[in-house]
Amino acid sequence: MRDPTREIVVTGSAVCTHMGDDWAEILADLRQGRAKPFPRWEPAVALDSPCQLVGIYPGPLDPGALELDKQQTRFAGSATLMALHAARRALAQAAIDPEELAIVVGSGTGDVDTHRELATRLAKPGGVRKVSPAFIPRLMASTVSANLASILGSRGPSFNAAAACAGGAYNVLLAAQLIEQGHCEAALAGGVEVADIHFYAGFDAMRAFTRKDNDSPERASRPYAADRAGFVFSEGAGVLVLETRARAAARGAAVLGVLRGYGMSSDGAGSMVAPSSAGAELAMRRALDHAGIAPDEIDYINTHATSTQLGDTTEVHAIRSVLDDRHVLYSSTKGYTGHPVTAAGPIEMAFTLAMLQDGWIAPCPHAEPLDPELVDYPPVVQPTDRPLQLALSNSFGFGGTNAVLVLSR
Repeated sequence: MRDPTREIVVTGSAVCTHMGDDWAEILADLRQGRAKPFPRWEPAVALDSPCQLVGIYPGPLDPGALELDKQQTRFAGSATLMALHAARRALAQAAIDPEELAIVVGSGTGDVDTHRELATRLAKPGGVRKVSPAFIPRLMASTVSANLASILGSRGPSFNAAAACAGGAYNVLLAAQLIEQGHCEAALAGGVEVADIHFYAGFDAMRAFTRKDNDSPERASRPYAADRAGFVFSEGAGVLVLETRARAAARGAAVLGVLRGYGMSSDGAGSMVAPSSAGAELAMRRALDHAGIAPDEIDYINTHATSTQLGDTTEVHAIRSVLDDRHVLYSSTKGYTGHPVTAAGPIEMAFTLAMLQDGWIAPCPHAEPLDPELVDYPPVVQPTDRPLQLALSNSFGFGGTNAVLVLSR
């Protein structure tokens, strides 16, 4: 039973995407439906990969600029640096001291650059004696949350979920549970992912990436379009500050939105990589039940849709079932960001809260002509202003792991 006196609100958020990190500029692009072209990524070009487009975060991530000392720099991989950049801006917006915060922020893997460096050293004669003692804190799956706790000086619990593309959303709901259960009063929650050639090559081998858009980077990520051909992998980070409403009110903090509830499921029997309509539906129904909200109260859904043929329509089938075919406004913002994997859920939560706050919906760019399956139940494809109160943010990952967040103004 949830304690209504410990309602979870959001008081800070920040993102890093291939669109940059200027929040006002990003929101203006989303509101007007302006998607930036995805650049060709030099490592993919050098390998002559079928897909050469990657959404690269354009901001600087220099340890010196982030004011890290030599010891901190030894342990901080590239994902930590990006997460730290976002975390500091979210903390500044919330105007909160990180000392007592829980830290639930992570990536899909440990620092892959360190894995590669370790393998290179071990391949040489006597290489085992050249292994740095700093490698383990960078290799461990909790490297981002552990580094953030150390650098920010937090004494709250720190850990992160590993749940593929749903990992960031799981981090958010786990942070909320810590607060609801009284283990802390506030938390940093989110996810981060950075470009790495091993991670990239694995997805490419699965044929998950679009393979026909190297010469049309401005529309390479196009969820729901009839000619969509796969997703564009992107770097990204999304970090949010969660706290009880009572604490936020006592501090005089501005509230960006409310986390009303959440739901989780696994697909169960089926493919490791093919999505299940039943699994997605179950997560959405559990989220609504947890929030105490009827399906017909939902005004908008920020969908997981990544621009794959099967995934996009499978999710819409689940939505139609949950809402008993009531046509809800829905769109995917991955047409702008590409797919930042673990970072996707927190980034999309931040976007959805902004839409709820100001009453607008980011349209799906380049989605027309629509997939014929969706003509009678279309997504939002034009800039739309509309008062909004309640929304879902969906995140679904390989292995059939599903997380749905219920958000309100």
